[in-house]
Amino acid sequence: MAEKKRKIVKVNFVGKEALEGKVFDTTSEEEAKKAGIHDARRKYEPLTIITGEKELLEKVEDVIEQMKEGEKQLVKLISNEAFGERKQELVRVIPIKNFFDQKINPFPGLVVRVANAIGKVQSVTSGRVRIDFNHPLAGRDVEYHVELVKEIKDNKEVAEAIFEKYYERIPGSKKEITPGVLTVTLSKNLMKNLEQVNKSITQIAKEFGVELKFKEEEMVGSEVELPKEISEENHVHTKNCNHEHLHEKKEPTQENNHATQESGSKEKTKSIHQIADEAKQKTKKEFEISKDNSTTIQRPLKK
Repeated sequence: MAEKKRKIVKVNFVGKEALEGKVFDTTSEEEAKKAGIHDARRKYEPLTIITGEKELLEKVEDVIEQMKEGEKQLVKLISNEAFGERKQELVRVIPIKNFFDQKINPFPGLVVRVANAIGKVQSVTSGRVRIDFNHPLAGRDVEYHVELVKEIKDNKEVAEAIFEKYYERIPGSKKEITPGVLTVTLSKNLMKNLEQVNKSITQIAKEFGVELKFKEEEMVGSEVELPKEISEENHVHTKNCNHEHLHEKKEPTQENNHATQESGSKEKTKSIHQIADEAKQKTKKEFEISKDNSTTIQRPLKK
């Protein structure tokens, strides 16, 4: 069976709950405002994705791979193709003291992050707090209205898209594009932090005919920290939905503590998703909170 040819594309989409038609995510600012989910911190524009990187739900990406520029499609997904079924074991009861110890006053609707799992407080009674760690859209059928705005094929545009997607938000990053080559300059301390991510992105670039090279540069002043959006993959369109749920957590193993795995004599580069999952294992187990301003996908507040 021939391997599917991946694409770099710009897409617009509106994601809706199938039953009520309620919008839960979109690239359109107008649609977001109409649905009451507008986020002033977010940039509304066509989303650049690389199919096969699981930036959107798998079935949606499969449809996009078959689409042409300017084409629009409606993709319907039943719950187990979208955000999974609800699981009762993901509804937990936590002593209210745990919140008070961190000077948090819990109330129904409060969204909390505990050890990389995001949950919504359902009730507060008798010194106990009931939290639902299921995905907000678990158990619901959804549909995506998708438009393929542009397929990026030109060598220079591919290089531009890769830099914009993975490096543009990194403080001090610079790019130089020559035919077939993208050279990214990063600070010396970040170069080491991004070592595994760079390997994966290098493989992606190569697949689309671009050689990715790196230069180190000393940064003046204090050390630059890697933005959370880069160090822990931060997108909101998949089952992971910008956070790791309890049912998606994996125990660290000896294998996934290394940058690469061996399969026979071949070295396999980890995907960006695997690297992001491992980065999440290192975060502190403490509460982070945000207000529940919608009934759908919740995002932690940006710092």
